[in-house]
Amino acid sequence: MSTIPEFDVDIFSDEVLRDPFPTYARMRELGPVVRLTANGVLAVARYADVRAVLIDHTRFISGKGVGFNNQFNEVRRHSVIASDPPRHEMLRGVLQDRLGPRSIRNVEQIIRPRAQSLVDEMTRRGSFDAVTDFSQVFPLEVVGELIGLPVDARSELLRWASGAFNAFGPPGDRTSAGLADIAEQFEYIRNVATRDQLAPGSMGAAVYEAADAGVIPEEYCLHLLSAYLTAGMDTTVNALGAMVWLLGTHPEQWHELRGLPHRVNAVVNEVLRIEAPAQLFSRVAAVDAEVSGIEIAAGERVAVIYGSGNRDERQYPEPDKFDIHRNAAGHLTFGTGLHACAGQVLARIELQAVLESMIERVEAITIGEPIRKLNNVLRGFRSVPATFTPASVKNSVFSGESA
Repeated sequence: MSTIPEFDVDIFSDEVLRDPFPTYARMRELGPVVRLTANGVLAVARYADVRAVLIDHTRFISGKGVGFNNQFNEVRRHSVIASDPPRHEMLRGVLQDRLGPRSIRNVEQIIRPRAQSLVDEMTRRGSFDAVTDFSQVFPLEVVGELIGLPVDARSELLRWASGAFNAFGPPGDRTSAGLADIAEQFEYIRNVATRDQLAPGSMGAAVYEAADAGVIPEEYCLHLLSAYLTAGMDTTVNALGAMVWLLGTHPEQWHELRGLPHRVNAVVNEVLRIEAPAQLFSRVAAVDAEVSGIEIAAGERVAVIYGSGNRDERQYPEPDKFDIHRNAAGHLTFGTGLHACAGQVLARIELQAVLESMIERVEAITIGEPIRKLNNVLRGFRSVPATFTPASVKNSVFSGESA
């Protein structure tokens, strides 16, 4: 039996959250499974091991919570993310059709014009903040519309979404504040995201229709709406901010990409790989299990670190290098297996629509000094000063205009 190496670093400390990648690299060096003594959990940080745990949903379960504190796991006990079969299928099935590729592609008529309009506005402004003026605006509009929320009642959604991810963490001030944000979001759903106020035909309305049809218990409506408001919002905000930052800080690659617009999908995957918006969740071993020859006892909580797997040198050459030519389609940012992100098709379309609009309309991207946001789960920015230099001639590949 192999001994599990110990690592006495708090992965939720401010220092690690600002730049977690040296810590992740050390964890990968130590072995397939590492005991994080400061956090009281095991962790998997290598690509193959992260993937193996995510796929093995019968031995590594979500039903005992995927956070790192008991209060959060109790609050989220009815959520999709903290469910195992058969309850998982029941809950996920409510919006599965609405979030599938065929249905989501129908909302491109909403997404693409808004992406183009947003990029046009930023080029007219000249200088703007790629977080507060840009990446926060787009998902808030799109998700608010899809869920069917009143336009004048969306102002706090981003704060609550960010707080909900903080609430995953271990006991502490950041986690407590996040739990308070979840409570506020729940109150909002009870008072605003109601049957009579959600737009007919929206995803939000579909949740209540499922309850009325007896597909799900009524008390699960709150948790489903909360899950989709949370997961569909701040993760996309962080990915959009990272995309602008990465392309702005790699001007030679941005210049090259403008001549290779067919690389849009690949570049979106590379952005998601290198700056995974959600860095980690956890699972609990339901039985004695094994990962790469290392025994894990039943009942152990395991941190599954997506952000580390995405930068594993065993999987990706020069993993810390942003490369628009990389094939990163197998990245772990959306998870895999039973709990693979239900909204990933929507997120990809949003990111691709914005990037296509940028390629068409933006000649150069200039980036100022960014400020990182510290969050127990999310990796992103609080602020990224930016300037879009407008293209003198729009790229005809996306605009349909002749060059």
